[in-house]
Formats: sequence, C-alpha cells, structure tokens
Amino acid sequence: MDYTKNYHLPQWVKSDRIMMDDFNRMCADIENGLTGNWQKSGELSSRIEQVAGEAREQILTSDTASQTSLKNGLLRLAYNHCYMLAAFEKQPPQSGFFFQRLGGAGQQPSVSGLLNREDALWIARGGTAYSMKDFTSQLKQISEMKIVRGNAAENRPLVLRFTPPGPGYFTKFTIHSDLRDSICSETVWHVAFFNENTGIYEQETDLTLKFAGAYRNGYNVFTNLFCFNGGVPYRIEISTADDGYNGKAEYRFVESYFSTVSLTDDTNCAVSCTVPCGEEKSDGLLLVQYRMGGTGGTLSLNWDGALLSPVHTRSIVNFTGKTVMEAAFRKKGRVSANTSLRLDTRCNVGGDIALYGWAMATI
Repeated sequence: MDYTKNYHLPQWVKSDRIMMDDFNRMCADIENGLTGNWQKSGELSSRIEQVAGEAREQILTSDTASQTSLKNGLLRLAYNHCYMLAAFEKQPPQSGFFFQRLGGAGQQPSVSGLLNREDALWIARGGTAYSMKDFTSQLKQISEMKIVRGNAAENRPLVLRFTPPGPGYFTKFTIHSDLRDSICSETVWHVAFFNENTGIYEQETDLTLKFAGAYRNGYNVFTNLFCFNGGVPYRIEISTADDGYNGKAEYRFVESYFSTVSLTDDTNCAVSCTVPCGEEKSDGLLLVQYRMGGTGGTLSLNWDGALLSPVHTRSIVNFTGKTVMEAAFRKKGRVSANTSLRLDTRCNVGGDIALYGWAMATI
C-alpha cells in the first residue's frame, strides 16, 4: 500500500486488499481535517468582525490624535474602494458606498437644471442671448455625404463646422438626402459631435432611416440634444458604413426644421439622491468628477443638511480615460442611516460645468 505525501492517506494498488481499519481511519482523518478547516474559516470570519468592531471602538474611545489618524487611514481605504466600484458597469450590492456615472442612458440620480449629454451632465451660462440668424450665419458645410453602392470604402462623411456665439443646445436640425438604387430596407447613419478645442467626441448617436422602395429623398430631421459652449469650434460628422445604395446628403437650412436654445439664465442646478448605509456612520467622503470651461463656476454639497465646500481638488484620469478634475467633500461627524446628498452647481457668466461621475464612502 502507498500513501499520499502530505496527509498520509492510503493509496491502494491492485494487489492490496481494502481493509476496514485502513478505510475507516482514512475517512476519520478526512473528517477531522475538514472540521478543522471549517473551524479555522469560522475563526477567521469572527476575527475580521472583531477587527472591524475594534476599529469602530477605537474611533469612539481613543484620543483625538489617534481618532484622526485612524479615520484618515480608513478614508484612504474607502477612497480606493470607490474607484474599484468604478470598474463595474453594474454596481454590486453596497452599504454606505456607491459610484455612479453621470449622463448618458444609464440609471441617473434626481437631476434639476442640468442637460444630459452622452458623456456627462452639463450646464453653461452665456452673457446675452443670440438669434437664429447669429447662429446659422456661421454654420458651414465642409463636405457633403457620399454613399457608393457596393463599395463602402468610397463613402464620404457629411461635415459641418460652426463656432456658436454663445452656449446652448440643438433641439433639431435637418439634412437633405437623395438616396437611390437601394437593395436594403434601412440604413444606419452615425452622428458625431466633435469639440475641436479638446479633440474629444463629446456626443455620438446612431440614426436609422427606412426605405420605402428603392428611393429615399427629402429632409431628415435630427432631434438629438447636442450641447455646445460659446466661442468653441465644433464639427458635426455624419457617416455610414452601409453600401446597399447610392446617394448623397447635404445641409440645407429650413427654419421650421431648425432650432437651438440659448443658455443665459443664472440657474442653480442640482444632482441629488438618498443612500442607504444600513446604520449610522461616523464620517463620510463624497467625490465628484467634473470639468469647468471658460470662467467656470462653483460646486457645493448639502449632506444631511450640512453645507459643505470641497476640502481639496485635483486632476485625475477618470474611468473613461478622460483627464478631469476631482473634488472631495468631507462629512465630519454623524452620517445618517439613510443619508441625503444634494450637489449644487452654479455657472459664472461665460462658464460651463460638466459632471462625469460621483462616489460616496462612509466609515
């Protein structure tokens, strides 16, 4: 009979008889080993709970310097945990923690006054309102769209360029198309909104056009909420990878199919939510990822009725690879079991604010 190296369990060979004593001893050894591991696992779990309890007790009973040192250490751990959550598209269940991307089609908090761009919640404030003529006078077509049946490599995008006189957003604009010889029932056009100052595609969307037969001629009305800041050069690029038809498209101004909104109001915008913590906490941290353009503006936080300003700001690379600013707010003292957050934003004249994400941690 052979035996295993680490635990001396019997290893029978064909010539061996399986003896009851050997078999029972092996089963007893396995039973004792599993029981010991289970007990150790339980002891480890209890020890983790004990350490957590000791940390809470130390915060409550130690001197001020020790409390501050311990809290700062726990807050650093909490900060790192917030950005671990940023890696999840769907947040795992949490108590007293969250990370949330702002803007786009995902679940959003309660929002007041801010516009939902694809990549952020955004607001801007201009000095004076501009007219339709002021805006359209500098909207220029750089190239028309071209689609070649059977040869997508020869397709060319429609490109428009403009520098708006003030901040605002499109509610609708039109493109005239002449599409023919179609062998497909529909086509998908990709619409991209490019900021030439930052080199970033701020918003992108797809538009599906249906064919009634082999032709589609006429005006196509876009109703996407494209937001823009004043004095910044932008491009609108419309393209397709489809090659099931021939055609071209170009920008034509039709007043009834074209509309923008000028942003000039001094609006106090807010993002708010209530977060379950399971129990009262002794301290908290809120992180906000944002950008300010032009003359900027201000961020402030109402946390359970306490009015807070950022304790520090710094530049970081966020979860999408963008370089943004991070503002940290500290709630010193009691955080309620169902804690209430309201982030207020206010633009200066000539400024804009984009909010990309926020996160909360409590200890």
